Amino acid sequence: MNSAPSLTTNARAAARRLSLILFLALILPVSIFAQREVQFPPANGKPPPAAKAPEKRQTGGEQTDTVGDGGPTMRKTMERTPPPPTTLTVMYKVEYGEKLKYVHPDGTVQIFAQWQSFPADAQRLILRTNKDLADGNNYQYATKPLSSPGFDPVDIPILYMTGDYDFILTTAEVENLRSYLNSGGTIIFNAARGIDEFSLAVAREMRKIFPAKQFMRMPLDHPVFNSRFRIQQVLTMVNGVQFQQPPEVYSMDIGTRAAAMLVPFGLGTAWSEGKYHPAGKHILGEAAWRLGVNLVAYVLASTEYGRFLAQQFPQYDGQSRPGDVFRHATVMYRGSWDLHPGLQNSVMIGLNENTKIDVDYSEHRVTLDDPQIGSYPLVFMSGHYDFELTPKEIEGLRRYLERGGMLIASAGAGLKPFDTAFRREIKKAFGKNELIKLPPTHPVFSAGWNPLDKVTYTSAALRDDPALEYPEFYTLFIEGRPAILYTPFDFQSALNRESNAYAKGIDSTDALRVALNLITFALSH
Repeated sequence: MNSAPSLTTNARAAARRLSLILFLALILPVSIFAQREVQFPPANGKPPPAAKAPEKRQTGGEQTDTVGDGGPTMRKTMERTPPPPTTLTVMYKVEYGEKLKYVHPDGTVQIFAQWQSFPADAQRLILRTNKDLADGNNYQYATKPLSSPGFDPVDIPILYMTGDYDFILTTAEVENLRSYLNSGGTIIFNAARGIDEFSLAVAREMRKIFPAKQFMRMPLDHPVFNSRFRIQQVLTMVNGVQFQQPPEVYSMDIGTRAAAMLVPFGLGTAWSEGKYHPAGKHILGEAAWRLGVNLVAYVLASTEYGRFLAQQFPQYDGQSRPGDVFRHATVMYRGSWDLHPGLQNSVMIGLNENTKIDVDYSEHRVTLDDPQIGSYPLVFMSGHYDFELTPKEIEGLRRYLERGGMLIASAGAGLKPFDTAFRREIKKAFGKNELIKLPPTHPVFSAGWNPLDKVTYTSAALRDDPALEYPEFYTLFIEGRPAILYTPFDFQSALNRESNAYAKGIDSTDALRVALNLITFALSH
């Protein structure tokens, strides 16, 4: 007769079950044990009720297979069609986040993937892009987990990430995204229906990738708003109310290239032709389509520029030799000062090869309030966003220029925010002493190392003003000497031979001629 299991045996079995549960808790995803429940309904709507299977009425021996189409028949007179356009996959809609749970008012529970949002939004955007660009390519999109390796901007220039809810990037996702962006890739973030929870998470998580950068609002003259369509106003809906307003897009830049772009107003509903949620913030109809096409067009035209910025530039760390050796410095300030990597090399190589002046190839950077700024006869300054100098920097700039130094400045990519800020800060430093436009006949152009008459402007600049043909520089005179030479156009990108398709300024050949004239003029005065 078998006896019942002992208490000890039961205790051991219970202990084994508990150990197994704890082990599974460690190795299985948390979502199995705790599903995050959200209060805002998913974008793809409530799932339809399960369809009932049709009744089977098959009789014995009856065939139910579908007969396929036999396809076209060959004819001797068949017309030849032109070759199809080149098919290129240019966008990954990235998979991220977790499975979320939403309980509908009628009690229906919906489990959905956080990354998917509107399932067909990226596909429909690419189809519209093919139609509007009509550049001979057949652009495609695919999806891929952000945590998986192999994101190469040479193959896939655009990542697209959308959603409505908070998220946290994993370590692998952070590393993949940092490597991708630094290699020349671009990511477009869109709060699918304009819920701030998603946009705030983007801003927080991007600080993990670029701690020293922040999102800046793009000005209306940014190429994103002009790459295919000119967009100055968009039709929006906030809390069910429609109105027109300027488009709101933010970017984190590498150089002047928007490497990460955030659109906090929802584009997904318009792209999916869905119903606008009254609690969201949406860009409506055609405005959403045009902004989406512009975003894609901007990235496609900036891929070569992204690869230029991703390269390793030579670094010279040798000390300045004694004697008559020219050197200059780049001005550092609280703003987008470091736009042109390798610029000092380009300037010095061009100066030495064309004038035989001995130069110091070492890279020098200096702040305006640094007493050592007086060691440089000339300093370069650039930027493309608004900025404000400190009182010490304003005083340092005034002292440097009054003691004989010269400042050469230009607006990065020819964008207006830097132009407005630069003029404002110079006025703080010198009061009534205004920047004055130099005529093309001024000695800085006509009597320099290589006399200039007219210059060639980039297509981006000519698009705004087809009449451009003369160098446009402004100066501030101190005791009759030009102490500042400033242009609201970009000439440092061209001087550095950057392949920036959207830089509004002087082309590369004339940019070097202008730079050499400015430098030789500065040295002789």
